[in-house]
Amino acid sequence: MPKDISANDLYLFYKSGVTALTGYKFSIDGDDDVKFIANNVQVGNYIPLAIKRNPIRSEEGTILNELELGLDYVDLQFKNAIMSGKYNNKLVKVYLVFPVQDMWDQWDVDAEVMLFQGWTDEPKGDEHWITLTVNPFPYLDRLYPKRIYQSGCNWTFCNDDTCELDLSNYTTNVNLSAQSDGVTLTCSHGKAVNYFQPGFVQIKNGALMGAVRPILENDSGTIIVRIPFDDTIESGVNIDAVKLCAKNYQTCEDDFSNYAEYGGFPWVPKAPIM
Repeated sequence: MPKDISANDLYLFYKSGVTALTGYKFSIDGDDDVKFIANNVQVGNYIPLAIKRNPIRSEEGTILNELELGLDYVDLQFKNAIMSGKYNNKLVKVYLVFPVQDMWDQWDVDAEVMLFQGWTDEPKGDEHWITLTVNPFPYLDRLYPKRIYQSGCNWTFCNDDTCELDLSNYTTNVNLSAQSDGVTLTCSHGKAVNYFQPGFVQIKNGALMGAVRPILENDSGTIIVRIPFDDTIESGVNIDAVKLCAKNYQTCEDDFSNYAEYGGFPWVPKAPIM
């Protein structure tokens, strides 16, 4: 990564007598909330800790390799935190730290320059040392499914950022015109045969308010649910009948005229090209 060095700090790289230390910032519960420094005294908010690491190298001058850190246990509490997984998959940043002494002979941070950042793996250790491997680009190392393409739509139906349809346009609110046995709901919804397949019914008031069941089939005046409701439903009870998407390209085009936003591949290649 490019080094962003403040012009005010450049003199520290040329000034005689200046000592640079290596600091490590771990983002555990917040931004850079655990800080260690390879030193025997505290520097600013950096906690002193015996740390060893392999050199930060690059491949052909462009890509940084993984970085291995060795941390010395300072107390049982720190060891327990490591073994609990608290440091697994956490962001860690490595800094070049320039310390300065104040009037009370306490060490503070004069300047710091980031050298490296990445995400930790699962730590390994013994009674004295903990070893962390830090990968700068962990997402490139993940194992992904071989089948990258799939014909079914990946989007959530009526999601504003993907599908871009509005669920309210496919929700019919109506009252039951007769008592229901919990399977057949008589109501004048006026939709075409099997318009709500797939879809669901939600009871909006009465004793079963909030209950939801998937729709098996419908005609213009009734809805039959796939799984019976727990009890009979009185006439006049208000329901929502919601049309859903079958997530194939024919449905997307024929029922919703939304093929431009389709989130799948109708024809899956025999071999992935990515």
